[in-house]
Amino acid sequence: MKSKVRILTFLLATGSIAFSQTGSFYKEGPLFSTAPDEKKSVETVGRFGPVGMAIELHQPAFTMVVGDIEPGSPAAATSLKKGQFIESINGEKLKDIDPRIQLGRILEGAEATDGVLQFAIKGEAAPVVVKVPVLGAYSKTWPQKCPKSEKIIRGFADYISKP
Repeated sequence: MKSKVRILTFLLATGSIAFSQTGSFYKEGPLFSTAPDEKKSVETVGRFGPVGMAIELHQPAFTMVVGDIEPGSPAAATSLKKGQFIESINGEKLKDIDPRIQLGRILEGAEATDGVLQFAIKGEAAPVVVKVPVLGAYSKTWPQKCPKSEKIIRGFADYISKP
């Protein structure tokens, strides 16, 4: 019996067995030990990259709500307001995986193409459009020899060099 438990533990730990619980938000085991807890009433993504806003993840797992908006950010240049319910971003609703990973993929797609993030806001007829800088896609060799990585590093270096 102990060997079966060890094998099952190993398979779950290595991701060799798909993770699924009845009624669970996650269809696969979380990639990080700090994955948002689908049983906690509110989790917060403190900064949604260069968008300049926080996204609160409310129950049921996971309803997106606009959090704090950074002054002078791309989000601040729009009609987004703290407390608004986000129905989707670029047509995607959160599902199946760690929401931070899905949000990262949505942002990465916008940065690689036109820089446009369309927020469908509950009760609003038209989506709220936030424009982020177009950085291109990550190269296969990232972070080395990657134009996007170099732009990110250069942008950060320029930011911290200013008073």
